[in-house]
Order: sequence, then C-alpha cells, then structure tokens
Amino acid sequence: MKKRRATVGGQTGRQKGAHRAWSPLRFGPGAWMPVVLLLALALVGLAACESAEDDGGAAGTVSTSESSKKPSGDVKGRIGEDVQVGNAIITVRALEATFQPAVPEQRLSEEAPTALKAGESFYQAYVRVRNTGTAPIRVDPTDFFCAAGEAVVGIESTRSGPIPRSLLKNASLDLVLTFKAKAGFEPLLIYRPPWSDGVVAIRPGPEEGLTTTTR
Repeated sequence: MKKRRATVGGQTGRQKGAHRAWSPLRFGPGAWMPVVLLLALALVGLAACESAEDDGGAAGTVSTSESSKKPSGDVKGRIGEDVQVGNAIITVRALEATFQPAVPEQRLSEEAPTALKAGESFYQAYVRVRNTGTAPIRVDPTDFFCAAGEAVVGIESTRSGPIPRSLLKNASLDLVLTFKAKAGFEPLLIYRPPWSDGVVAIRPGPEEGLTTTTR
C-alpha cells in the first residue's frame, strides 16, 4: 500500500516547496525587476505604435482648407478685360461718372433714391461675374466699392442690383453698381469677394496687351 503524502492547504509538500522556491517574495523586492522592465518596455512600444499611427494619419490626410484654398493676391485690370480670380472671371464693361445713372430692373432696396448734393456725382459700373469652376461662388453687389479721390464709398442700394446670388458652374450675373462721391475724379472700382483673400481693382480706359490673372 502506497503512503499518502501530507498536504498543506490542499498542496503536497513538494508542490508547496516548489511554490516557495519560485515565489518572488522569497527573493525580496529585487525579484520584481524583470517584470517591471518587461512592463515598461511593453508600454513604450505601445506608445510608439500609437504615435506612428497618429503621424501616418496626419500625413495622409488633406485638410479641407488646403483643398479649397482661396485665391490670394491683389489683381489690377482695365475696363473691357476679363480678369480671372480663382475660378471667377470678372468683366467691367463700363465705369464712368454720370449725373443720370441707369436704374437696374431689380434693386437691392425699394426705397426712394436720394438726390445728389452740391459737388457730388454718381459713378456707375456695369459688371459681369462668371463662374468657371465646379464649386458655387457667391456674388453680392455690396462687396463692390468705388474710390474717388481719397474717399472709398459703398454702393447706393436704391440704384444698384440685382440681389446677391450663388453662381453654379458656367453661370454668370450682370450687375449695375451705382456709387455717390465727390465729383471730378477718375473712379476706381474695388471688388472684395468673400471667396478671395485679395482685392480686385479696375480702372477706366482699356490698355492693350494687359492680361491679369491669379489662382
């Protein structure tokens, strides 16, 4: 008959001895060093992988601002020229001083127009804006200004139109823009569209051989 070995806590004496032999507590705090080092290396490796994934995602992503970057830079042109700003083509057909300006069919304001004061004159421009790009562009008459001498004035809403519109590809809009400023100056038409970071300046008098574009 075989003798049974005495057990301690459900373990044989040999198993208990083996447990004591490999227990880290038996060898003091230094026995935990390999475990701590392995854990530290694992955490460092995980952090490196996450950093690499983040960097890779940033490098492979094209931001919306870059893909839809606004045209920048000021543009100068003359009457009758096609001035391109990004995907828009701007053509000023007329820009002159007048005491009897034409009234557009659709005005920005239905209020009664105001008369000129002494020493003032109307300056009127006929402008066409055409969109050649896929993305729509917003054309608003209030984005146009007129410089006469040292003064820069906005449009006369009762004598300007039509109302703002968004232009799809190949669509165009004809505008009648009327300004009121001191008489006796050569007007300068200024356009500050919201889809451009630059300013478009148009002067009277065509100049042969001048073509100005910006993208």
